[in-house]
Amino acid sequence: MMQSLRNAWQARWSQASAREQTLVRIAISVLLLATLWFIALRPAWVGLKAARAQAPVVRAQYEQVLQLQAQANALRAQASGAPVDAKAVLQSALIGLEKNARLAVQAERATVSFKDAKPEALARFLEQARLTAHTSTQEMHLSQAGGLWTGNLVLLLPAAGGP
Repeated sequence: MMQSLRNAWQARWSQASAREQTLVRIAISVLLLATLWFIALRPAWVGLKAARAQAPVVRAQYEQVLQLQAQANALRAQASGAPVDAKAVLQSALIGLEKNARLAVQAERATVSFKDAKPEALARFLEQARLTAHTSTQEMHLSQAGGLWTGNLVLLLPAAGGP
């Protein structure tokens, strides 16, 4: 069957004029190029355009991961250092909360009371309490009036053996 089709095609091809043969060759070439484009080149082209569009987002995520890695390394280095005196660190951090702040320590708990603290000062205090003194917040009662914060914090101090 295949041989008969091939013979029929060769007979028809030999009867076709040179112009018809050229047009058929051009049509087959166009079909092959279109197939090549849609199967091999177009998907790669679309993927390349998508990658170029996503590059800034991926770059920003990479930078964020690097920053988080640096923070983690800093915390790891800090935690592996000598034990800190959490009470002393908290007492020195209270200076930033102005004159209306008090620290009371009972066993492994520290209670901080403050009045009319600026938000930036409160944020700095909480950061120092967490990162430097290695405390964790057990309770927090805050209120805001006129952009200033008033409240009480109960912090859990680290164990005496380390951070």
